[in-house]
Amino acid sequence: MDLRSIFADAGTLFSLVGASSVTVLLSVIGLMLLFLTAVLAFVAISSKPQELSPWLRAFTFLSLFGGMVFSAAGPSLALLNFADKSVTKISAERSFSNLANATRVDYVIKLIPYDPKEEPNLAIDRLTYLEPSDQLYSFVASYDDLVGYSVTDALEKVGKSYNSSNSVSAIIFPVRASLFPANARGLLQVIQNVEARQELQVQLTKKLLVGTNAITRGEQNDLTSTSIPSYRVENFRDKYEHYCELAREFQCTTTYSARAFIGALDKGWHPLGFVEKLSAPGRCALPAEKYCEFTDWKKAWQEYRGDYGARTFLIRNLSIAHIPGRIMIDFDQPSSQVIPDIGISRVIGYPDTVVE
Repeated sequence: MDLRSIFADAGTLFSLVGASSVTVLLSVIGLMLLFLTAVLAFVAISSKPQELSPWLRAFTFLSLFGGMVFSAAGPSLALLNFADKSVTKISAERSFSNLANATRVDYVIKLIPYDPKEEPNLAIDRLTYLEPSDQLYSFVASYDDLVGYSVTDALEKVGKSYNSSNSVSAIIFPVRASLFPANARGLLQVIQNVEARQELQVQLTKKLLVGTNAITRGEQNDLTSTSIPSYRVENFRDKYEHYCELAREFQCTTTYSARAFIGALDKGWHPLGFVEKLSAPGRCALPAEKYCEFTDWKKAWQEYRGDYGARTFLIRNLSIAHIPGRIMIDFDQPSSQVIPDIGISRVIGYPDTVVE
């Protein structure tokens, strides 16, 4: 590091300290104590050893110690405040706009609330898969949507229940496997993948898609594409209502065999590809026409802005030990801890304006 960088960093630190009256006060107290230490040291040096009182020695030491502590406290607090304020949260409206545009997701997060006494197997050091090992797919959320939010708020945004005795296991990881945006189309693709697996045929006694006449040849061709643009509702607008009706049948009728192999399809899952907050009413109580109602994204935002949580995706139920670049966190105080910014280049997406 050259001198120019050193001076630039020092200038930044001074500006951060000066931005808060508390950090300024701590730093001033520290400097005053260090100045007092210098005065006392001068007196001590100028005096004969036998003339030095124990009180002067003790006061000099305490003044030096206090000066160092207060001088360090000011810049440290300034840096902590800066770190806290520098985490950029994505607003719900921006996230919704990213949903409408099927904006790329580079990192996802899995949050698992659990009771340490009743469910010790869900502790972060004991987890082996994203879901129980007999499941094939897991629901995960966009990491970008949750950064900077408290862990309890993040749980609310992904529709997970929580009580004060819970801890939360979190796995943050880069997307290296196939990721399905969990709108109606993505859900049908996953259902089809599960129902087509030869080794599961004995267990798949009731199917929604494979071997039925539920979808047309054109819809079957459409479901083969996994390109990002193919998940924009505008690109399958003529098929959305039928896809949604099938998704509703799968979500609200619990007898389909593939449900046992797909992570919990919570009541807050929405066929547009997001999770409604835990406080939102369940969608299965809605009539089919209301469940699948969609005119455009602006109207959808006006309807769901109060209940919108986060974008949701389906991914293979991965062995955690084999996920490259994973970050695993145990939140033992979720109400006071936040989803951290892990220092990646985040995909913020479009401005805070919902597309039409």
